[in-house]
Order: sequence, then C-alpha cells, then structure tokens
Amino acid sequence: MWSTFPCWAWNSVEPIDIKQFVHSFQKSQPSERWVFCGGEVAQTPRQLWTAAVVSSRNIERSKAQAHTLDAEFLRVLSGTNNVSEAFKRAGLAQGAQSGWLLHIPNIDQPQNEEEINSSAESLLTKLGLTSTENSLQISTTGAEKLGVSLGGETESIRIEAALIGHILLADVNTSQ
Repeated sequence: MWSTFPCWAWNSVEPIDIKQFVHSFQKSQPSERWVFCGGEVAQTPRQLWTAAVVSSRNIERSKAQAHTLDAEFLRVLSGTNNVSEAFKRAGLAQGAQSGWLLHIPNIDQPQNEEEINSSAESLLTKLGLTSTENSLQISTTGAEKLGVSLGGETESIRIEAALIGHILLADVNTSQ
C-alpha cells in the first residue's frame, strides 16, 4: 500500500486541446481508475485518499451521482452534486500545460505499485506528456477553484481540513 497517494505530476510542451486530449485518453485509459485533474486541485494525500474512499464507496453502494468511478472521484473532490460543475472545477482546462494523473486505488485489494507506476509512465508517454518531480502542495487558489470557502485562512492544516470537509459534504449539500 502506498504511503502517499498514487499520483504523477506532468507537463506538456504544447497547450492541450481538451477535446483531442479526452479522446486520446479514453482510447488509452487502462481503466476508469485513472483520472486527470488540474494542477492546483490535487493538494494533499489525505485529500485524495478521502475522495478515493468516498467515490469508491458511492460506486459500491450504487449511490454515485456520476456513471463512472473517475467522474465520481472528480465530483466528490469538487464537493458538488453536479458532474459538469465538477469537471469545470477539478478537470483539465483547455490549454492546460500541466496537471496531475491520478490512480484511484482499489481500497479493498492490495495494489502492485510497480505495475501501476509503469502504467502511469506508459499512459503519460502515449499522451505526449512528460512526468515531473512536482509534489502535492496546499494552494488557496486551488481550494477556491474547487469551491472551498476559506474565509482568508492561510494555515495549511486548516486548508487541508477544509478540503476534506468539502469532499465529505459533497453528497449532503444539494445547492452546489
């Protein structure tokens, strides 16, 4: 089991054309456990693990708002009931040149880290992306993009708590 969340930062020399990128990704995607998200929205391993557990359980219990695990993951990460809004908040934007590739672990089964790392590198290569050594970091801009109201908060531990609370409230708050 990973000590951190399985994610890979990436860069692209050219701005991505989102329609072409999504088409290529869907053709190359090994399973619905792979998802791309914007650069500032993936911030901490605890945030991503929380989204993975909530989205996996929603799928398992037939309570998901989205039809696939990857879309449900983005939905709960974004703290919204609206799948289209989730893609606007957490998904890749037209012209993006960096972001994150995430693997949503199967929380009920051990994972082969080596195999998943190899799949990630292969997928990035097929899509013309280069992996980087960037690490997850707290971002007030990213939190606000996800719809988290920070009220001027700048302390990392409180921002992380707000991000996790936002995920946990995704299925409670129907006004978003």
